[in-house]
Amino acid sequence: MSDEMKLESADGLLLQQMASLRDIIDNNSDWIWEVDTQGRYVFSSNKCIEFLGVPPEKVLGKTPFDFMPPDEAKRVGEQFAAIVERRAPFGGLLNRNIRPDGTEVILETSGVPLFDNEGNFRGYRGIDRNLTSLDQAPGQRLFQLETIYSNAPVGLCFIDLLMRYVTVNDAMANIIGLQPYEAIGRKVGVFLPGLSPLLNNALELAQRNETTPDREFSIPGKNQVFFVRIKAACDTQNQLNGLSVAMTDITSLKRMERALRESQEHYRNMVELNPQIPWTADPRGLLNDVSSRFQRITGMTRQDILADKWIQSMHIEDRRAAVQTWEHCLKTGAPLDIEVRFCHVDRGWNWMRIRAAASYASDGSIQRWYGTAEDVHERKLLELKLVKANRRLEIQARTDSLTKLPNRREFKKVLSHEYMRAKRNRTPLTVVMIDIDYFKHFNDHYGHLSGDACLRLVARTLRKSLKRSTDVVTRFGGEEFAAILPDTDLKGAWIVAQHIMESIEALGIKHSFSEFNRVTISQGIATYMPDQDPDIEDQSDIVSAADEALYLSKNNGRNQINAMPVSVRFNQL
Repeated sequence: MSDEMKLESADGLLLQQMASLRDIIDNNSDWIWEVDTQGRYVFSSNKCIEFLGVPPEKVLGKTPFDFMPPDEAKRVGEQFAAIVERRAPFGGLLNRNIRPDGTEVILETSGVPLFDNEGNFRGYRGIDRNLTSLDQAPGQRLFQLETIYSNAPVGLCFIDLLMRYVTVNDAMANIIGLQPYEAIGRKVGVFLPGLSPLLNNALELAQRNETTPDREFSIPGKNQVFFVRIKAACDTQNQLNGLSVAMTDITSLKRMERALRESQEHYRNMVELNPQIPWTADPRGLLNDVSSRFQRITGMTRQDILADKWIQSMHIEDRRAAVQTWEHCLKTGAPLDIEVRFCHVDRGWNWMRIRAAASYASDGSIQRWYGTAEDVHERKLLELKLVKANRRLEIQARTDSLTKLPNRREFKKVLSHEYMRAKRNRTPLTVVMIDIDYFKHFNDHYGHLSGDACLRLVARTLRKSLKRSTDVVTRFGGEEFAAILPDTDLKGAWIVAQHIMESIEALGIKHSFSEFNRVTISQGIATYMPDQDPDIEDQSDIVSAADEALYLSKNNGRNQINAMPVSVRFNQL
């Protein structure tokens, strides 16, 4: 038989036993009940219908005195209060009760005190016998009680002060391995040696008016586990005269507990080995469970994590956006998927991916959030490196590697944008073409390294000469540069070009193969005026005009500035 079938069989047996016990209680001729520390009924068998004329649901929450006449309630209440103060068992407490139809019933009440595992008093359990009709003799009632006692599914016995069996029911006799009559008068230690220390301890506690805690007990050689409850019994003079013992077979329950623990351990191991760390949260987003691995990663205690201090361990740059996203998910029920940095005890800031989905109740409300936290630090670092690499490639794609100025490709992109803006806003746009005079001679005479240094120095000077952030200077090619001056008319462009020329001359770079004996530049200016040049449909016409102006400067002796009006041309940039 598989473990699962065994568990089902044990579970079925337990349910049968519980059903059988319920049948015994409900079909018993006496009323069985239980009250709390305030005397309120917390359990009632169906016999109350016959005794009191009301069903159990109308008994629960009330006290025995609620069904008595006022004078009787006062009398019995005083007696019961004295009994409760001593936490003592009692029997034969007669009382009168009034049914809803006005008839009177006389009951005989008996009960024993109940205590929890820490020894705290929690109420009484007892029985009531109907003495209204005396047709039944006391011997007959005793026989009925004996029948209930003998047939109870729980092992019951009474042990005197010499550790001898006084009474034994059938279930206890079966545990011992004898017939009930064979156990009477014999020592407990003969049959259950392991139980003797518990009984001796119970006697010592009883003599000090202390309660014996419930225990679990295993019989050597038998694969059985029992729940043992031992209570001290006193006579009418409140003198200790023995112990009542109840042994409930909980073997099937222990098997189920063990199977559950193994299942939980199996699940826990799978969780611990899984790269994703599970967590749950209530509908408000407060964490109520999280894997211990998150504690090891962050170094936080479970209490701090469940108290939402995990948010404080998040990187401050990620915290606000993460919290806003989480709050949005809580309001809308949308899935959560964010990547944030947490403070790792070993690595410092560690990237983690946090995901969650809502679980809904039948009415459509969110009843819980199920989530995971995944360590994505290595992957995130690779992504960031890739982003940086792509950014560098993008910069390199639009930047001249020698001068660090935007290249010709970027010049086209910026010019196209500024041309469309100028045309839309009806504002002027100027392009200035710049060429270093006699640079080939400079390069041939001083060498390529000196030539590269000269280009870098000229480029840096050109960049500094443009004062506005919107002005752009680029390397157009070789020793040629181009400047884009938005919102600049011809007069303004001429001032800028003159300042550029003076700045280059001020460098004082020696050039023996130039008639000016130093490095100089020639410039060509072309200004596009949307209102005056309505026929211009291509920005390349502006570049062509500036290029013509540059060649005019070079052909007229270099080291000068010339301008050329923009007109429609057929050559393209």
